[in-house]
Amino acid sequence: MFGYVRVARGELRVREYEYYRASYCGLCRAMGKCTGQCSRLTLSYDFAFLVNLRMALTGEKAIFRRRRCFLHPFRRRVMMERNAALEFAARAAAILVYEKFRDDRQDERGLARAGAFWKGLFARPAYRRARKKLPELALAVRETLTAFSERERGKNATPDTLAALFGELLATIASFDLPENAARIARIIGRQTGRFIYLADAIDDLPRDRKKHRFNPFAAAYGGEMSGEEKKEIEAALLAGLADMETAFDLLEGDEDSTRTAILKNILYIGMPQTAREVLYGKPKRKEGNF
Repeated sequence: MFGYVRVARGELRVREYEYYRASYCGLCRAMGKCTGQCSRLTLSYDFAFLVNLRMALTGEKAIFRRRRCFLHPFRRRVMMERNAALEFAARAAAILVYEKFRDDRQDERGLARAGAFWKGLFARPAYRRARKKLPELALAVRETLTAFSERERGKNATPDTLAALFGELLATIASFDLPENAARIARIIGRQTGRFIYLADAIDDLPRDRKKHRFNPFAAAYGGEMSGEEKKEIEAALLAGLADMETAFDLLEGDEDSTRTAILKNILYIGMPQTAREVLYGKPKRKEGNF
């Protein structure tokens, strides 16, 4: 699901790459423990970003250990040990994934609707386990996505209005149950990250949505193929949203873990702009997967 918030791997130093990979693997393992083994199939780079962001905001120190996993049984890999940020991200992912499938079931038709139904059944056990621990977050996500679906079906469903609503959803998730100052920073970063994810996903899905006659805010706004000038305007808007996060990111300078801060800044300044160019100018999207 998604996968648009990721590092520019070639720009990371070795220790930064190892740290990020360990947090990604640690999240995978936390999902297995917190929401069931099947939930690990929905692992996303976006939630690895959430893990590192919340750890930076709370000052939580990472502990690492070499472990084997079912994908790499013959060689131990460095993994981040379970902590509050990993457990929260695992449960938040389960909630969002299930609600996304539930929303798709209402919007799709025919075989696609049946597929969304079976995906929802697959994701329900993980959702129930997550909702038991985070009932308030589960309710907030459902209410926001319900409002989002209603807005999509309305006459004023522009890319900006829908992106803003999805941004509020990510702001709620990023800031949930954090101390006041940390929550304020998390809301700013979560809001802009959510806007970026929604717009990037809509642009990436545009050819498929046109072919299948599904709603897409860019199809409604631009009609036919977007011109090169229109793509540049959208790119500028995406980058402007990222620029709005810079002040909030500067507040992370107090994080004692400089490696973690470097990873987060790599994502903001290099990884996300690179993703924006990929989805706009036809470069192939990298698939989700283990490092």
